[in-house]
Amino acid sequence: SMATNAVGLENYFGLIAVATSIITVGTLLQFQNKPELPPSMSELEKRILGEKEPPFLESVQKFFNTKGFTNALAAFICSISITNVVGTFIDEVMKRGGVTGQFEIDLAGAGFEFAIVIGGIILGGLVDRTKEYKKVTLACLAATAFFCSP
Repeated sequence: SMATNAVGLENYFGLIAVATSIITVGTLLQFQNKPELPPSMSELEKRILGEKEPPFLESVQKFFNTKGFTNALAAFICSISITNVVGTFIDEVMKRGGVTGQFEIDLAGAGFEFAIVIGGIILGGLVDRTKEYKKVTLACLAATAFFCSP
């Protein structure tokens, strides 16, 4: 209900700005060069093997020279675009489906974003452990086709 009129929207953006500022300051105060525990199994492997990260521009060049990277990058950008469009218009879709209560629409939007984050963590962890990017991606596409079918 905060973002249903001009004043509410202004308050909403003000709240986001304050919360983001507090989180940013907290992050800066706690920031480390390297976390004590590696964030993933692949990072742990790199530490054990003593691998050093190349300079940023060198990494970028390596990625773009890797066969298939630009296709994966394009797919990732498209998925973000689709996610943003769905998130933006979820209230209209819900209302067309008969759900008109703002709280229920908010819950659907939050559930959508929560599913994306949790799915990314679970699938990212699976790909990080198994290195089976193609299999996981194809399984996700198959599941999407199954669940979107009437």
